[in-house]
Amino acid sequence: MAESRNEIAARFREEIVNSTVIPCANISLSAEPCGIFDSKVGGLPYLPKGAKPPVNPKGKKLYLLAQINCEDIDGLPDFPHTGMLQFFISDDDLYGCPFTVPSPQKDWRAVYYHEIDRSVDASAIAAIYADQPKAELSPVDKESKMTFELSQEGLTTGDYRYEQLFLKRWKGTFPEEKADNIFDLDTDLYDEIFDEANEVTELCIKMGGYPYFTQFDPRSEETSQYDTLLFQLDTDMRKEIGVMWGDAGVGNFFINRENLKKLDFSDVLYNWDCG
Repeated sequence: MAESRNEIAARFREEIVNSTVIPCANISLSAEPCGIFDSKVGGLPYLPKGAKPPVNPKGKKLYLLAQINCEDIDGLPDFPHTGMLQFFISDDDLYGCPFTVPSPQKDWRAVYYHEIDRSVDASAIAAIYADQPKAELSPVDKESKMTFELSQEGLTTGDYRYEQLFLKRWKGTFPEEKADNIFDLDTDLYDEIFDEANEVTELCIKMGGYPYFTQFDPRSEETSQYDTLLFQLDTDMRKEIGVMWGDAGVGNFFINRENLKKLDFSDVLYNWDCG
């Protein structure tokens, strides 16, 4: 029996996913005690002796969104395996996000320290941040510890590259159909094309792999240099965790793979969206 159009769409999606598998590190959050050297969301950041805390253009200290002790992601290709990678944001209703491509690091910051000085004392850092008021608008309400599990995954349907890969297969099978984008196709194919019910079944907190969005991918062919998901923090509404991007959204940070290999975090695309 010949395949139906829906079966063909489902097969194309599966082929794309299976042919684009790359490594990732899935992240779980827990309400365990955290120190300044731990991988975590929120709380007091690691700060080397003599280093200045990241500030916005008005001189106000930025808030730690997350930090990753890169020893915890040893085995994730092209990512740093030593040092500390940190993400800071502003306490405002946009969380410091400029919503532009590229994303100037003015009201947010990506910071990388090549080495971790274990002699740094938490009380010294606490004194530096003593005058910083508690954040009122941050998506992070509490300090949560990260644990990592290496995995692999194929292209997610929300990634801007998925549409063209799908349409190339579809037009090759149905050349008589005019479809400039997926939404030109029959609406009854959408479940097979996107398969969102099976794709997003749990929290999407990770490094590497492919992104998840509640709206749409901010990248395009014109900004394809941001080809790597550096870090993604999803909403986690558990009372003991309390991560909430707007109305249950998700935050993403993207980087060029070659810049990542060079440990150059000066050009990172920051985006978040919500439903």
